Amino acid sequence: MNEGKENRNPFRRVSHISPVKDIIEYSFRRSQSAVAKKQKRRSTREEKIAANEKAKVSVLATEIITRLENIVTIFPSIDQLHPFYREICDLIGGIDKIKKILGRISGIARQIEKIKVELIQKLDQTDHPVVMAEIRREAGGRFVSLVKKVQGDIKQLIRLIKQLKTVPDFDVSLPTVVVAGAPNVGKSSLVREISTGTPEIGEYPFTTKKIIFGHWDLLYTIAQVVDTPGLLDRPFKERNIIELQSIASIRHISDIIVFMFDLSKETALPHEEQLNLFNDIIENFPETPVIKVLNKVDLLSPTKIEEAQTSLNQDFNISTLTKEGIPNFTIKLKEALNQVIKTNEKFKSLLQLEIAEEYIYKSDEKMDYDI
Repeated sequence: MNEGKENRNPFRRVSHISPVKDIIEYSFRRSQSAVAKKQKRRSTREEKIAANEKAKVSVLATEIITRLENIVTIFPSIDQLHPFYREICDLIGGIDKIKKILGRISGIARQIEKIKVELIQKLDQTDHPVVMAEIRREAGGRFVSLVKKVQGDIKQLIRLIKQLKTVPDFDVSLPTVVVAGAPNVGKSSLVREISTGTPEIGEYPFTTKKIIFGHWDLLYTIAQVVDTPGLLDRPFKERNIIELQSIASIRHISDIIVFMFDLSKETALPHEEQLNLFNDIIENFPETPVIKVLNKVDLLSPTKIEEAQTSLNQDFNISTLTKEGIPNFTIKLKEALNQVIKTNEKFKSLLQLEIAEEYIYKSDEKMDYDI
């Protein structure tokens, strides 16, 4: 398995997790039809009954244990997750909480195994069919009682896996552009313009409730473009789970950040707060190149655009509605991506491809963003 596949969403590989009710019903059906293997020597009636009762207890325990252990086994190893998926997992479910849940499920499986051994020994100590039946019923009652102790835990894992499966695949071997900014600045519209991503677009804040990936053809490779939920101007520790997903994507998978501003009357966040947010990003992610984009220029007067240049010193003026400035922006963004690929060690394998000189900037060249 190559590096890219190993770093795609591991939770999508998790097969169906059965709720406790299904585990119990299936295991009892299997145990009811269980019979002991035929012995070579002739057995007494009591010995045959004892052997069948032991087979039923053993099969019931084994079926339940197998399904509980399978839940633990199919859940991706948290310690081996890519940092991006690990942080998302922590945000949605809490890593410590998940480990405790998996530990409790494993513990119940071990207890059932222990009780199985104990009750089979009790069956060996009696030759009375009625007592044998009582021991078998006791086994069923104790097993069910134990499994029900993790009923809530298993329900929680099922809900968690369902949420985590919606997190897009991320391929660490591909260059990634993360589009960030305040709510309703046009991030989703830009991602739609330059990639295959199809985020919902709305005229209200926080339309994007989760991370959305798109892909962008760079001729010799593909870039990932990420639409992130909107951020608000407040300390990272005070941000909600939607905003924290944005921070996780910026922290772990961004090779270039496109930060979008909106100074129109439609803005969800005042000019000053957007600047504070931008400075927060710069401070927390100093190693990641940032391209500043002013959107919705179709709604701004020439004077307002000039004032924005003074206060923001943006690299591009665009309108995702009228497409103004989009062609020039995409050309320069591709050049910036090519430069990242050439200078970043993790993309060394991509550089083994033969790339035309006009698509790669020399490391000593300065990127020039025309407005």
